[in-house]
Amino acid sequence: MNKSGLAAFFACTLLIHHVALAATEGTVTQEAALKLTFLGTGAPRPSTKRYGPSILVEAGEHLLVVDAGPGMRERMFVAGGFDLLTRVDHVLVTHLHFDHVISIPGFWLGGWLYGRRVPLRIQGPVGTEAMIANFRSAYEWDIAYRELVGVPLEGTEIQVEDVKPGVIFDEGGLSITAFDVEHMPIDPSTGEYLDFDGQTFGYRIDYMGRSVVFSGDTRPSDNLVKHAQEVDVLIHEVQVPSPGSSKEAALANVSLSVHSTPEQAGVIFARSKPRMAVYSHIIPPETTAEDLVIATRPTYDGPLTVAHDLMMIVVGEDIEITERARMGDQRFEESRVLK
Repeated sequence: MNKSGLAAFFACTLLIHHVALAATEGTVTQEAALKLTFLGTGAPRPSTKRYGPSILVEAGEHLLVVDAGPGMRERMFVAGGFDLLTRVDHVLVTHLHFDHVISIPGFWLGGWLYGRRVPLRIQGPVGTEAMIANFRSAYEWDIAYRELVGVPLEGTEIQVEDVKPGVIFDEGGLSITAFDVEHMPIDPSTGEYLDFDGQTFGYRIDYMGRSVVFSGDTRPSDNLVKHAQEVDVLIHEVQVPSPGSSKEAALANVSLSVHSTPEQAGVIFARSKPRMAVYSHIIPPETTAEDLVIATRPTYDGPLTVAHDLMMIVVGEDIEITERARMGDQRFEESRVLK
C-alpha cells in the first residue's frame, strides 16, 4: 500500500474510533478496576487544546494524579467539580520540569480552601522535598492570612517524600512502583550524560489484577520495557520533529535527545506487548492522531490510542475508551463538600 493509501486507511481507522468515543461519552459498561482520565496531554508549549501533562487515576477508594501540569486544577474541576478537587490527596511526580509540577501549589491550596481536610501526599524523585519546601515558603503569607480570617489550617499539611526506585506505596490493594527512565540531559553528538544531578521516574500502578504504566518523559528505555511487560495499559510520551530551519524549530528540536519519536515508541510498544498502547505528553501539541498512528505503524501493529484532554480509559476485563463526563458550572455554596 502506498503512502497515500496508508494515510487514508489510518484516517478511516481514527474516524471510526472517534465515532465510537462519541457514542459512549460518559458511560462505562463494566465493573472496572482502574479508571484513567487524561487531564492534560500536552507538554511545555502552551495550547488551548492540550493542557500540561496530568493523569487522574481512580482505583477503588484511591484517587491520585500522575504529574500536575499547567491547567490540571481546572481540568480536574471540569471532570468532577469541588468533590473531585477536594478528594484527590496523592500526587506522583515523574520529574521536576515545570510542565509536570507547576499546578501543585494551585491544587494544594485550592483543594484545601474548598474542603480538603487531610494532608496532601506527594511522592517523587530526589529534589521533590526541596521543591515542596520552597512552595510552602512561598505561600506562608497566603495560608496565614486565610487562617486569620477563619479558614482552618487542617488540610494545609503536605506529606512529601523523595522516593527511590521500587515499591513506594502499598495500601488497600493498590501498589505503586517507581522505576528509572532515560530523561537526564546528554550530549547528542556522543550520547554521554552531562554533569547534572537528578532523577526521572516512570510509574507502574497495580490494582485488583489490572495494571498501567506511565513512561514519564523518556528517550527509549529498556527499564521501561522491563516494567511494562504485558501491562494492561502503557502510556508513553512522544515527540515529532519540528519541520523547517527556523531558529524556533532548531530550539524545539533540542529536546529530541531526551524524548521518543513515534517510531522509537513503537519499538517500545512492540517489546512490551500491552493490551493497549497510548500516546500522551504530545510534542508539539498540534500533532494529529493520524500523524502519530502513521509514524508508529512501521514498528508496532498492536492496539494504539492517541489521548486527548478529558479522554477516559476504563480498565477491566475489557479496555474501554470513552469521554469523561463534564461537570457544568458548579457553585461552591451548593457543592456539599464540607461534611
